[in-house]
Amino acid sequence: MNLLFLTLLAAVVSAVTAGGTGPPPHGDFAATARFVVHNNDWGSLATISTYPPIKGKPFVDAFSVSDGPVGNSTGVPYFLFSPLERTTQDLQANPYVTLLVSEVQSGYCASVKWDPEDPRCAKIHLSGKIVTVPEDEMDFAKNSLFSRHPIMAEWYNMPDHQFYIAKMAIDEVFVLDFFGGGHSVSPQDYFKANL
Repeated sequence: MNLLFLTLLAAVVSAVTAGGTGPPPHGDFAATARFVVHNNDWGSLATISTYPPIKGKPFVDAFSVSDGPVGNSTGVPYFLFSPLERTTQDLQANPYVTLLVSEVQSGYCASVKWDPEDPRCAKIHLSGKIVTVPEDEMDFAKNSLFSRHPIMAEWYNMPDHQFYIAKMAIDEVFVLDFFGGGHSVSPQDYFKANL
C-alpha cells in the first residue's frame, strides 16, 4: 500500500513540476484515453492480412493519425490512406482494425523516467471499423490531418496514389495506464470525456 501511495505521489509531483502538462489522474480511464489519442500524431494500426505469405494473420503498420486540430479533440481518429498500401488492401477485405497509441510519444514517460513498456506509461487500444468520412465532415477531417501533418495536403493531391481520408468508428476502448491490468471504456464514456 505504501509503495502504491508513493508511486502515485511521485506521478502527481512530476506532473505538477512539468507544468501541469501531464496526463489526467489515474482512474479516469476515459479522459486518459482521449488525452493520449489527442496528443499522438501516429499510431500502430493492426489489420488481418490479405498478403499471401501471411494471409489471415495479423499485420501492423505505422500511420499518421489525428483526432482533430491541436486543442480540438474529437476522439475520432482520421487517417489518410492510399489503395497502394498493404493495409488498405487488407481493409477492403475486412475493415476491422485496432489502433495502438502510446503516451511515450508525448515525452511525458521519459520525463518521469518510465520505460515505454512501464504500465504507467499509458497505452490506448481503439478497436473498430474503418469507414468513409461523410461529405459534411470532410472539411473538418482534412483540417484535422493537414494541420498536424502538413505534408499530407501535398500527398492528397497526388493523383497516382489516389489518397483518400477515412476514420475509425470505435467499438471498444482499452486503457492500460497503471499496474494491475487494463480497463475497458465504453465508446460513449470515451466520447463524453473532457480533456
